[in-house]
Amino acid sequence: MKKVLLIARAKSPGSVQKADLFADKMRQLLGNEDIQIENCEITELFFEVAKDKIGIYHPEKKFDVRDFDLVIMRHTGKCWVEAQAIARYCERFDVRYTDTYLDRLLLDSKLSNEFLLWCNGITQWPWTMYGPVDELVRRLPELGDKAVFKDSNGSKGRLNFVVSTPDEIRAIVRQYPDVQFVLHEFIPNDSDLRILIMNKHVSMIIRRTGDGSSHLNNTSQGGDAELVSISEVDSKIIDLSLKAAHVAKLQVAGVDVMFDARNNDFYFLEINNAPQISSGTFTAEKSTSYAQMIQSLLEVELVQ
Repeated sequence: MKKVLLIARAKSPGSVQKADLFADKMRQLLGNEDIQIENCEITELFFEVAKDKIGIYHPEKKFDVRDFDLVIMRHTGKCWVEAQAIARYCERFDVRYTDTYLDRLLLDSKLSNEFLLWCNGITQWPWTMYGPVDELVRRLPELGDKAVFKDSNGSKGRLNFVVSTPDEIRAIVRQYPDVQFVLHEFIPNDSDLRILIMNKHVSMIIRRTGDGSSHLNNTSQGGDAELVSISEVDSKIIDLSLKAAHVAKLQVAGVDVMFDARNNDFYFLEINNAPQISSGTFTAEKSTSYAQMIQSLLEVELVQ
């Protein structure tokens, strides 16, 4: 039996009904024992990434996207982040999908970051979840006594919270109804690294240490910064950071890495496609590296 999943972006009751009717029509036209049609709305799906697993599933209908032979994204609307993650997921597990233009969308979200890089072998991510609030609340206890709840499109530590209870999650969602939040495990740490990559080279590494007033190390949130010699950082982290920039097709990237204070395991937090260059800390050094990158790119063009 072949299984087909129709995914729509249907928000209003009327559009949901139309999507269901269309799925019924497909069942009638393709109705036989060899083809099974399932359908859902894209925001009903739940997304999960961890070091050792990845998944996109429907909490109520109990299916995983990888269960299907063909996934058709009929309408995605503004849910391009979810759509891109689904496209990467389908490619990773050899599931045919339409439309394949979705694999060229701009990488600009923590969620799409993680799915793209995990599916390309970079799996060192905190256990992360995204999707319907009821399912986030149900699974919150799996992450321990506290977790991080943050804007998937946020920067500079904005809209980044530590949560311990379902009520806290629901209150944040009510306050910011239009924000896409991801939930991930809390990693105890005393600092993190921002690895700046410019034109396939690590140009500098900045260690950021929080001021103790929150769980954040961002300098924009009061953290201190110091330059770290590239030779001091594990070559595996350097190589994976360079690979991440390559996979994401970024000539300029800021890769954020955190170390677990309990066992010194490292985790990638995100890869920024617009890291602070002209602002923040060490602007003179960053600007010099940026100018050198421009020169090197021009030289490559001249050689070609």
